[in-house]
Amino acid sequence: MKKLFMILPLVLILFFMVGCRDKEAMAELEKLKAQAEVEEQNKEIMRRVFEVLDNGVNKEDFESIFEMVDEIFSDEYICHFATSKIHGPKEYKERLRLYPTIFEDMKHIIEDNFAKGNMVVTRCTFRAILKGNFMGIPPTGNQITYPVLYIHCIEDGKIKEAWIDYDSLFNLAMQLGMELVPKEGKK
Repeated sequence: MKKLFMILPLVLILFFMVGCRDKEAMAELEKLKAQAEVEEQNKEIMRRVFEVLDNGVNKEDFESIFEMVDEIFSDEYICHFATSKIHGPKEYKERLRLYPTIFEDMKHIIEDNFAKGNMVVTRCTFRAILKGNFMGIPPTGNQITYPVLYIHCIEDGKIKEAWIDYDSLFNLAMQLGMELVPKEGKK
């Protein structure tokens, strides 16, 4: 009988520990589930951005584009390119107004779209017809296609920061029929 009284508290402690661990495990599971939902929402935000941009630029529908920018871009938005930056939604809208003068039949083809925490990485193929000056390249009417890597930081459903990398200028120049000629050395 004494052994039973000694074992009973141990069994109760064991049940209590298992019960607490189940609660901890359930809390952790709920946290992971909530994070997965946020990541999926962030990926959907990026899919929407590319869809609205492509349709809006092709139709010169700035009302739809600017409505989307006002809705999902943070007031502190900053976009990093290799040689420049865009500060804020207003400057981004000004840049977007140039796109229809440069590109025709613009399309971002999403190849991969990954999210981890508040970061979304989207690998796209950009395709358009060059109808205006682009990075010093004169209009050719040729179709251009090049890969682009986008990284976006999204907080509370708003795009706060972006990094855009397209290192295919050599490829782009070749598609447009340009020749690269080396500079003459100093004499």
